[in-house]
Amino acid sequence: MHQDGSTNRCWMFLAGLMIFVLPAMSWAAEEGAQHQVDSDLYRVLILLAIVGAAYIITHLLLERLAERFGFVTGTEYIVLGALLGPVFGVLDTETIGALTPVNVLGTGSLGLLAGLNLRFRGFTPFRMRAFQSGITIALGTLLTVVGVPLLALIYFDFPGGVDPFMPILLCSGAVAVVVNTGPLRAMAAFWGAEGSTTDFSVQVARFCSSVGIIAFGLIFCFYNETTVPFDVDPPFVWMTWLGIHLLLGSVLGLIFAGFLIRELSDDMLITIFMGMVIFTSGFAYYLHLSPIFVNFVLGVVLINVSQHVEHVHKRLLEIRRPLYIILFFFAGAGWALSAEPIWGYLLVFAYLVLRFVGRMIGSIGASRITKDRSYGSGLYRALQGSGALSVAMLLDFTQVFGNLEYAGLMYNGLLIAIVLSEIASYPLTRNWLIDVADVASPEKRGSSTQTQEAS
Repeated sequence: MHQDGSTNRCWMFLAGLMIFVLPAMSWAAEEGAQHQVDSDLYRVLILLAIVGAAYIITHLLLERLAERFGFVTGTEYIVLGALLGPVFGVLDTETIGALTPVNVLGTGSLGLLAGLNLRFRGFTPFRMRAFQSGITIALGTLLTVVGVPLLALIYFDFPGGVDPFMPILLCSGAVAVVVNTGPLRAMAAFWGAEGSTTDFSVQVARFCSSVGIIAFGLIFCFYNETTVPFDVDPPFVWMTWLGIHLLLGSVLGLIFAGFLIRELSDDMLITIFMGMVIFTSGFAYYLHLSPIFVNFVLGVVLINVSQHVEHVHKRLLEIRRPLYIILFFFAGAGWALSAEPIWGYLLVFAYLVLRFVGRMIGSIGASRITKDRSYGSGLYRALQGSGALSVAMLLDFTQVFGNLEYAGLMYNGLLIAIVLSEIASYPLTRNWLIDVADVASPEKRGSSTQTQEAS
């Protein structure tokens, strides 16, 4: 197969950089094992190798895979992280813990990006239908994924009651609600989907994810064991933590909106936003709050208050892929090999079935509530991807609730479910687009091409 000079140069550049990256990781692992004094240097080299690999893969590999096949899941980096972490021990627990700020930056950035998608100004009827559909589908998924296991625990009278399982169930439900827009946008661009179908489904997916973040943030309000700064009656403690989440995100959002009034260079704006996310996430992490939820509130405030945030939003979207890869990598590195019981992994399939059924119920309900059948009740087929935000939620949850019983099993199980749902989301999305978006199927495209050549 013929390759142009640009492609060959890119692959040579990739090979050259990997020649430096891989030895750096192996040398760092050897030095970290033999010389404990140089542990800081070891961690810096590991971090540089990971960031370098993420940059290389993003700019030289993922773009070409997307052009050739129309999709890139990114879940293979979870497997890579698991191999370098718990399997081969290149990244030990101490090193992963020392690189927590990198995780906090990644999780906080995804919360911020989700908040920046929630603009209330100019809420058109089209967007209102997407909002109604998104809320309905999200609630249908959340109630199904949380409600069915909860009823099962109550019915079988599980020892200890349901209270110890509630944080894990709520986290599973919040992760299930989140939708990755990547498969929608990738398949629509690859197959040349026309009309408003893709835009509608992307809007629905974003509203679903917003509901998922809110539900996830409430876990940190219901089960926050940190002492409340002032006297509050026990029934209202969760409302106090919710108020702290909202107040912290809103105040910091207004403060940073003031920085955007001045005209700054692109590099300066990105630097300010990175510092903002790190500061906000670190503050939230110290108080056992959710960095994702706090940065989500911050993003909502910024997009609705500041007049100069659109350009920064676009720049953040351009640098999000390396953050995704780093999050996937550290998620795999945090795999809990000792999680038991083994039979609990069978619950992964139960979770995927419940998530699929919940999406389907919500999609049917949305088509009836909005009275808009043009997109069909089969919209749930295009909303199966989980994406980086789900991985960020898992990392965020384990930082605060990692000591809970069965937390390791939940982490491993949901990580497997995220990988499987990402893989399945692309063919499901493609088939839905072919059904509703006037996209020609591969068979029809082939016959059409043959007809044109014959004429």
